Amino acid sequence: MKLLYWDIDGTLLNTGRAGLYAIEEVFHTLQGLNAPVPRIVAGGRTDNYICQQLLYKATGKMPSDEEVNMFCRNYEKKLLKWLQIKKDESVIFDSVRDILAFFDKRSDYKQLLLTGNSIYGARMKLDFFKLSQYFDFEHSGFACQFYYRDDLARNAYTIAKNTWGDSIEEMYIIGDTPYDIQCGKAIGAKTISVATGHYSYQTLTQYTPWKQIKELPTPQQFLQLLEQ
Repeated sequence: MKLLYWDIDGTLLNTGRAGLYAIEEVFHTLQGLNAPVPRIVAGGRTDNYICQQLLYKATGKMPSDEEVNMFCRNYEKKLLKWLQIKKDESVIFDSVRDILAFFDKRSDYKQLLLTGNSIYGARMKLDFFKLSQYFDFEHSGFACQFYYRDDLARNAYTIAKNTWGDSIEEMYIIGDTPYDIQCGKAIGAKTISVATGHYSYQTLTQYTPWKQIKELPTPQQFLQLLEQ
C-alpha cells in the first residue's frame, strides 16, 4: 500500500484567503476592532501556530494552550461564513478532481491529509468544495495540539504504522511550501512540491524535494511521477 498525504491550501485549492479573514475577525473580537493585525507568514504553518503568534505579537505575552485552542475553535465557527463570502475568489486547481477520483479507485493507494488545519477546519473546507469523499480522515494528520508541522507529520506516521504496519510500501507528501518538504523528510516520506501556492518553483527548489512540479498534471502523468 502506498500512502498519499495531501496538503489542502495552496496545493488542492485556494479559498480566496477565507481562512485568514476568519482569523482576523476573531482577532479583532479579542483585541478590539482598531487593533492592527500583526504580520504573520501563514503559508505551511499550523492554525495553532498562526493564532499563537498573532496573540503573542499583539500582546507581548505568549498565550496559553487554552487561549490558542479557544482562538482556533472560534476561527472555525467563522470559517464557513468566509468561505461563502469569498466563493467567487476561490478555486480548485486544475486536475485536482481528476487526480483524486483516479487514485480513489485504486486499491494500492490510500489518500490522506497532512494539513495545518484541525480535522474540523479541514473537513469544512473540503465539504464546501465537495472533495471530502476522497480522503480517509480517520488516519490523516491534523494540527490537533501541535504547533509545528514536523510534529503533526510524526503523529500521522505513528497512526499509519499502528494501522497498516509493514504493508506500507511508500509514503508521499504533496504540498506547496517548504514546511511540507521539511515534514516529509522528517518521517522518511518522498516529497513532491507543487508551485501553486505562495512559494515559487525556484524557491521550493532550494529545499530539495524528491520531485518538483509547477502544477498538478493529469492523473496518468502523476502516477508516472510517483512510480519513477
